[in-house]
Amino acid sequence: MKIAFFDSGIGGLSVLAEALRRFSGAEFLYFADEDHVPYGTKSRAEIVRLSLDAVGFLVSRGADGVVVACNTATSAAISELRGAFSVPVIGMEPAVKLAADSFGARPTLLIATPLTIAGEKLARLVGRLECETWSLPLPRLVEFAQDLEFGSPAVRTYLREELAKFELERLGSLVLGCTHFNYFKDVLREILPPHVRIVDGIDGTLNRLASELGGGLKLAHGEDLPSQVAKFDAKDGIKFDTNSSTQVSKFKAEGRGADGYAKFNANSQTGELDARERDGRLAGDVHAVEQCGEDKRRMLPRAVDANLQLKLYSRGGADLSLEFEPRGNEMDIPRVNYPNGNSVEYFYSGRALDAAQLRKVELFLKRLDAMREIN
Repeated sequence: MKIAFFDSGIGGLSVLAEALRRFSGAEFLYFADEDHVPYGTKSRAEIVRLSLDAVGFLVSRGADGVVVACNTATSAAISELRGAFSVPVIGMEPAVKLAADSFGARPTLLIATPLTIAGEKLARLVGRLECETWSLPLPRLVEFAQDLEFGSPAVRTYLREELAKFELERLGSLVLGCTHFNYFKDVLREILPPHVRIVDGIDGTLNRLASELGGGLKLAHGEDLPSQVAKFDAKDGIKFDTNSSTQVSKFKAEGRGADGYAKFNANSQTGELDARERDGRLAGDVHAVEQCGEDKRRMLPRAVDANLQLKLYSRGGADLSLEFEPRGNEMDIPRVNYPNGNSVEYFYSGRALDAAQLRKVELFLKRLDAMREIN
């Protein structure tokens, strides 16, 4: 059985990451519509068209069920998707009902994209609640996530200024109404009063998925997947070894390519990153390298053309090594195997990922691993 996840970009990885923990022996497909991200500022008609194309692609790849891991696409297109395809299509809804049921004595603040907040679907959902609900569109947060900018001064300034529009001390909960926003839990936690709980809709979506598939997904029985030593491998000679931890906070990467030597450092909790060049070497972090323009960005694919080893270190010093072996001219990676027998095929707007893109996905998953410990 193949289960597909679809998002406008990397936000849906937060849903996939939890599915990789919760289920075992599952085949997953992940579709990031990187050619058209963000969705939140597009028209409803355009989002419907893009969503139909994406889900059609996933069904053509054998998907037995599709999770629309995007609140915006769910709001705009879920009815059309369910009408067009015979497989189950599960949407993402902001968890405002969960927040109201749990913390309803105080107001709830929903942060989401402009289209989700303006949508009729959310209006109907909020209208059924007795809890006072406030809404705040944060379109730039999607852009920050896509640019790998998670804890920079610009992110902190943006969130502080936007959240300052509300009486935060009155709040009971803050609802993440966009899957991209899960990358910013640490910054949100810094800004919000300690009593305010951060809530998302991932658990509810995966519960619905398991229910819709009628036992087709096998639970991992509460195993702590990140603490296991796991071997990742993909076809055509790319191998991965990891011993991840829920305490991961700092990652270091070293890569050697035919054109030189590149070194990266990333602090996943602070997001305060920098990049420096000297003596023909690039020292900095993955965040900074990805943002410093096309010239720098081209260095990453060159590094993986030849032998490359990406080293990650957990807080406890455990060595998490990922080896990329030479693959010639064809760089597409059809599938990656994860712990518990799960596998994922990744696609960017219908194209299989190359090694550099896959490495970036792995770092996103590590970031999410650290964020999940923040309520």
